[in-house]
Amino acid sequence: MLKLLLLLFLLVTACVAIHGLGMIIGLRWLGRTRPAHHHHFSLPAMFWLLVRVVYGLLLLHLLQILVWAACYHWNACFQDFTTAFYYSATSYSTVGYGDVVPPEKWRVLGAIEAVTGILMFGWSTGVLFAVVNHLTRRFKESHPGEPSPR
Repeated sequence: MLKLLLLLFLLVTACVAIHGLGMIIGLRWLGRTRPAHHHHFSLPAMFWLLVRVVYGLLLLHLLQILVWAACYHWNACFQDFTTAFYYSATSYSTVGYGDVVPPEKWRVLGAIEAVTGILMFGWSTGVLFAVVNHLTRRFKESHPGEPSPR
């Protein structure tokens, strides 16, 4: 049981590290996206920026799902990596279809992966909300008198 708890600690730590590092890199990149020569930030540019932010967040979540899937595969919980990835994705996203189930001694991993996924999605939601607020402020600053893009 101690080995399993240590493994869970390492998996959750890896998820926090992936997400945290991704957030640091992403927010630094976002800080450098000011329009050249103080040009106005247009709605299409804001939209394209949001698309890139969402894809970046999705990439971070996929990396975390891959970490869990690799753990399942390495511990022979499933017959192949594809099944391990599928189980990991359904657990992490809390969909949990239940059509694929790991051996009994490994089932707690799916539950903790779901809790971790909820936390990471919440973190991403908070960041996305902050980015949208930041873009809305930038739009208002560069387009005084116009209605905000809501």
